Amino acid sequence: MMQPSPRPTTEVRDVILDSMDRMFDQLANRLDGLTNDEYLWEPVTTMWTVRTIGQTTAVDGAGIRDLDPAPATTIAWRLWHVAMDCLDDYTRRFHGDPSDAPAEWTLEAGVAIETLRQKWSSYRGEIASRDWWDQLGRDWGPWANHSVADMAMHASNELVHHGAEIGLLRDLYRASEAGGHLS
Repeated sequence: MMQPSPRPTTEVRDVILDSMDRMFDQLANRLDGLTNDEYLWEPVTTMWTVRTIGQTTAVDGAGIRDLDPAPATTIAWRLWHVAMDCLDDYTRRFHGDPSDAPAEWTLEAGVAIETLRQKWSSYRGEIASRDWWDQLGRDWGPWANHSVADMAMHASNELVHHGAEIGLLRDLYRASEAGGHLS
């Protein structure tokens, strides 16, 4: 666990990074003991997940945005979304690569968690090294005129709300007698 920065501080960067570290640690701690069955559990039909298709594993709905209503998703899908579709995507955009996140992901919970940790570390290092009031620029599409600080807050939102959803799925998995469908 990262040590919190000393207080009081007037540095917005330190306050936000410290908060984000705590958010990430909460998610990482909530993933302790995640099994492959739980990771891929589909408590209802028509969930988006990660599936073996031919010789590859593919993420359902990769690249599709803003569905209303959004489909229910597995822990596997949510970890791909946070690690690749968010953190990795943001890091790549800082380096001029606005391409979509890869549509391949792992069927192994341990590999997914380690990848999430790596992508968090890269993203955190990237934003910590930037001027937080700089505009993001053209590689960021509709976010182009927003600041690095705006993007940090957006990433915080992704960590918190998907982390909470993952936690709820883990609670429901345990309550469903180890992975049965919910009534």
